[in-house]
Amino acid sequence: MNDAEWSTVKNMKILLVDDDYLALEGLQQMLHWKEFDGELIGCATNGTEAISIIKKSCPDVVISDIKMPGMDGLELTKYLYENYRGIRMILISGHGEFDYAQRALQYQVVDYILKPITRKKITDLEKRLAGIKRELDPQKDNYWYMYDETLREQVLAALRKGDMAFLGELMISEKVMESLSIDRHDALGLQLLNYLFIYQEEIGKDKPSLSAIKQQAMEEYWQLSSPYARIAYLSKRYYDLMEYAENCKNQYIDPIVAYSVQMIQEHFSDPYFNISSIAEAAHLSLPYLSTIFKQATGQNISNYLARQRLNEAKALLRDVSIPIKDVSKRSGYEDPRYFAKIFKKRTSMTPSEFRNLYSTGHQDVSTFSGGNQP
Repeated sequence: MNDAEWSTVKNMKILLVDDDYLALEGLQQMLHWKEFDGELIGCATNGTEAISIIKKSCPDVVISDIKMPGMDGLELTKYLYENYRGIRMILISGHGEFDYAQRALQYQVVDYILKPITRKKITDLEKRLAGIKRELDPQKDNYWYMYDETLREQVLAALRKGDMAFLGELMISEKVMESLSIDRHDALGLQLLNYLFIYQEEIGKDKPSLSAIKQQAMEEYWQLSSPYARIAYLSKRYYDLMEYAENCKNQYIDPIVAYSVQMIQEHFSDPYFNISSIAEAAHLSLPYLSTIFKQATGQNISNYLARQRLNEAKALLRDVSIPIKDVSKRSGYEDPRYFAKIFKKRTSMTPSEFRNLYSTGHQDVSTFSGGNQP
């Protein structure tokens, strides 16, 4: 694992959250981003949208209105406190929202902006953001920024494969030790802890019990005072989880594969059915479903679905009374032209050529068609 695998942050990444589009646009235009080396990574209209952006590209600072429909700013602040303590939160509040602001104090909000937002308040905000930037700057050379999607996917991939070597190397790496020693918010440690629960949700553990376990784990983790103790804690949790997953692999993989095969057999003729439909129905991530299907069957689940559709098309084409456009639809393809393109790619023949060849007496057309290709 080399340093080039992980990215460092040059600009301070900022996310704006407000249900008022004009307010978002105004704040975006009024801020002098170069004054504090700021980079706008996105805008959201409520807390739920904000979390989606945060999971993909974790910002350094979130500036959010308190009152919003759906998940409001207070709930978003609580979520960040529990899951991303390294993110600084700045709240925008109205005169009648003092109670909200008071309740947010327990979640370590770094600043408030009181409406209406004036040029003077924007200048003060820019100074506050510049101060946050200075707090981050001393860590630039040593801090290991773990908020990109690459690390998340690499850790989850290692968990799915049972790759103890990768995870062991990660835990004892100098970079992990440096980050846990330098970062007073321990953003890396919390992320590594969070990945454990993302994976447990993938393999089917119910969310209510996971939520309770996660809260307990966070509390236990924060009580550990040294980087060594935290690394030991994380390592044990990772190894325990991988041992658990290995021991009960057949208990959850075999039923999932059987369920996937059944769904494909029942729904492949639906043009809107795809492997994402299976993942959603099974409450699994698509990468995890694909991995365990390949491990159990030796083939890609997408190829398995395509093969079912191809076999159905071949069977229907043998009946010359069925128009080719109907063959297309009944095989799971809405567009006959796309169906013809896929069919030729997989069999080296157009549907019409396949039908004509069969009608001339070549019963085993797969001999000529390459039809056993995935």
